[in-house]
Amino acid sequence: MIDGDTIDVEGQRYRLVGFDTPETWKPKCNFELQLGKQATARLRTLVTSGQILEINILPGKDKYGRGLAKLLVGGADVGDILRDEGLARSYTGGKRQEWC
Repeated sequence: MIDGDTIDVEGQRYRLVGFDTPETWKPKCNFELQLGKQATARLRTLVTSGQILEINILPGKDKYGRGLAKLLVGGADVGDILRDEGLARSYTGGKRQEWC
């Protein structure tokens, strides 16, 4: 786990699409850092829950060279879960909203 919306799988880094979580690297305020840590911890809990994981690799890369993917845990999209819990926002590209 890198953060709440980026994962490593077999040495390849993927940006999970459809949602954005607060930054843990170079956050703009303490609130963003703390919420980002919560989102990362929650994603880690979901991934290690023992439920079936499914990663759907999408075509293309983001501006940082990361692959793009959707991650499902027990058939549920992790973005939906994190959004429902207040740990993420919908994101489809472009300028991201600030968390501070």
